[in-house]
Amino acid sequence: MKKYRKVLATGLIAMMCLTACGGSTSGGGSAENTSAGASATTQKSSAYDVCYVSTVEDEWLTDLLNDMSVSADNNDVALEVKHAGNDSSKVIQCIQQAKAEGKEATIVNVAYSSDVTACVEAADGMNLVFVNRLPEPADYDLLSDNIVGVASDENLAGTFQGEYLADYFKEKGMTDVRYLLIQGPLDLSHSVIRSEKPLEVLKDAGFNMIEAGTISADYDRAKAQQGVESFLETGKEFDCIISNNDAMALGAIKALENKGIDPASIPIVGIDATADAVEAIQNGTMSMSVFQSAEGQAEAAIRMAKNLIDGKPAAEGTDCTVSDECDNLFYVPFEKVTPENVQDYAK
Repeated sequence: MKKYRKVLATGLIAMMCLTACGGSTSGGGSAENTSAGASATTQKSSAYDVCYVSTVEDEWLTDLLNDMSVSADNNDVALEVKHAGNDSSKVIQCIQQAKAEGKEATIVNVAYSSDVTACVEAADGMNLVFVNRLPEPADYDLLSDNIVGVASDENLAGTFQGEYLADYFKEKGMTDVRYLLIQGPLDLSHSVIRSEKPLEVLKDAGFNMIEAGTISADYDRAKAQQGVESFLETGKEFDCIISNNDAMALGAIKALENKGIDPASIPIVGIDATADAVEAIQNGTMSMSVFQSAEGQAEAAIRMAKNLIDGKPAAEGTDCTVSDECDNLFYVPFEKVTPENVQDYAK
């Protein structure tokens, strides 16, 4: 059975609002245009009135946004989407607007992990679901019966990458491994985990990990391509590329191709198992990825919002596991995608 499914929600992101907290509505509601900076009004015709605060829509987060709308439609939820961009202050404004509008719950994808405290204060008692981007461990005490988080366990994603590379280099008989790391913003907690965990796994497996270079590319394909092209000009040697997500891994592949280097000659690992990454694994230019289910996280977030509104346990009716570190933090499983099973994830 295919495990990768990308659903396009018709019209959901046809137009990105240019003002703070611009709104669009799905899930059985209707919207009217309002003055600049105001949220669209919603004629509630569904049983649950919920807001989703969306930040920058990179390739994977766009899938999450689309799947959120589909899940809302399937769960009798009137979902209003507020677009905050990569702006912490706008995220807070959107949550405050949702509270003022009487939303029963808000789902939020924060711009930065450090925004969580301000988000909780802005919600002011409103049901709140953090999705994909979670609080730092130091902020887990902010979570409660009506403030929860759902994502996937980033430690597992990094472990899968490290295990794959460990097997690869063991077969090569190598002990010293020079790596090129491509990372997202380090003010997002999952970027830090994705950067550290693969190296930790490889070191624990007995490898001497030597940093050839580190490129910060904000989870963006074009930035990763530019960064890798500049790195290649230095002439530094490297044995593998470890990327915090697929978009940046694919940018690295393009950079290698532009320089006449066969990407199949170097193990390149990513995270998300996007459609393009699955195709790259199939054609041999990318070594492996880790499937992160946008559909699964969206469905869990919508159901959790409903459960909080109904006064039920947050994860009731979901397939999520509970974090060992926090009872109000829930995980949708990651899955390893390699050439051996990649056909299961193809569209």
